[in-house]
Amino acid sequence: MTDDDTFYQGPLGEMAQAQAGSAGMDPADLYLAAISWWSAAVAPAVSVSSWPDAPVTVWTSLVRSDVREGDSLHHLLHRLLNGPGPLAVHNDVTDRKLLSAASHSTRRAGNAGAGTPTFLLTGSPFTSGRGGSRISTSLEGHIRQAWDGRHTLPTRGIGRYRAARRPNPPHFGSLWDLSASEWRGFLSTDAATYSRVLHFARRPAPALRADSTSGSWRHKLATAYGWAFNTRPILTYTTRAVQQWHTIREAERSWDATLPEQYADFFVRIGDHVSRIAGTLAATERTAIHSIHIEAAWSLARRAVLDTARLAAMDRSTVEPVVKHLDDRLFEMSAPEGEASPIRSNAPESEQWQPLGRGTHRNRPQTGSSAVRKLKQWYQDRCQMCAEVLVLPSPRHRYSEAAHIRAREDNGPDIVENLLCLCPTCHVLFDAGARVLADDLTIVDTVTGQSGKRIELHRWHFIDSRYVRHHRQRWAGNDVRLLASAPSAQPKL
Repeated sequence: MTDDDTFYQGPLGEMAQAQAGSAGMDPADLYLAAISWWSAAVAPAVSVSSWPDAPVTVWTSLVRSDVREGDSLHHLLHRLLNGPGPLAVHNDVTDRKLLSAASHSTRRAGNAGAGTPTFLLTGSPFTSGRGGSRISTSLEGHIRQAWDGRHTLPTRGIGRYRAARRPNPPHFGSLWDLSASEWRGFLSTDAATYSRVLHFARRPAPALRADSTSGSWRHKLATAYGWAFNTRPILTYTTRAVQQWHTIREAERSWDATLPEQYADFFVRIGDHVSRIAGTLAATERTAIHSIHIEAAWSLARRAVLDTARLAAMDRSTVEPVVKHLDDRLFEMSAPEGEASPIRSNAPESEQWQPLGRGTHRNRPQTGSSAVRKLKQWYQDRCQMCAEVLVLPSPRHRYSEAAHIRAREDNGPDIVENLLCLCPTCHVLFDAGARVLADDLTIVDTVTGQSGKRIELHRWHFIDSRYVRHHRQRWAGNDVRLLASAPSAQPKL
């Protein structure tokens, strides 16, 4: 393999190769940026079994060779990926105060139904001064904790938001786009900070070429996004994949033996970076982590190792033998692929939803009145079945009701995955079993047996199919007409 060999995998790989030409970017650079975006977008839902408490976010810094402004990566990714994977972006967050504001606005947008509980840091985390580029020490601390999944983000105010040190902060990722002089600020930061980031030198764009006309990657990503938030998976490894991953973890010890401490510390988390990239790629394909995902992830991690060596002016002759040895061990491994154990889920149990343990914030859904408020704000009180808005001659003006799919008396939880926004008439018909939903969320009239249209879905409303089946079983039994539809409860884009 050469420095630039990249294994493109899944819908993100398809997107990068299809769209890089018109964007004037190297496909591998766009691929890296897309992985960072996507990992942050699905972080509230997806984790990896090797470290289930940590988010799957892949943090990167892409370094330009000069001080030109360069391509606006986050604007490009917003155009390409914000449909299938919505994500808030905050640029040039350089201290705790700005991080607090980003966290606060993300939380408010989520409570108002206008966002998801995750955001992306772009631009630069450094401020320039007489001594060069520096990062705030308080920001460093929050960055380290956030990457590990044990953070409590700062929030505005003292009294009102003291409870904000509550166990449900937004996740965030990073996609820093830096000049070479800005990037040198990492050399003066704590090793615990820069080792949590993968560092890449941007490549010049190849000769301009026409983009692919295929847009299948967009549908695949939309499907994967819906699947992630419906199943909330903890991704497992196949036999070969886990052996490859352990081989990479073992190689981390070689950095300590061959490099000075300052430089070796850049690479102490390569195994964790590989698992996060592999998990992100596997999640786009809705599968466990296979060897092809580990190999694709390693192709990016090895590039980061070699790019970091060049950016930091290390002696590459001490780095390359370790990389070459690891290449040989990974790609010559004779272990069979094997099968992964079933993908475990963080989703609520079908019988009764239980909150996660104290001190854990991952994947905790909003419940009760906050879930109802969010649901109604998403739909602006428009009925998901008949699309009507009930307008009243009162200060409230609009009226709608939150209908439980699995009824409360049957231990149905107060979470958005178990709620529909309905007008009073459709609510009564649904609760009485006159209407049920097929697996693809098509409305079925149980009196006439006729299927109608599919319910309206907001892009962030993911309905748990188990609750749909429970409701249908209660009122329609095993009617084969209702079981024929394939599960496809995906949001409209």
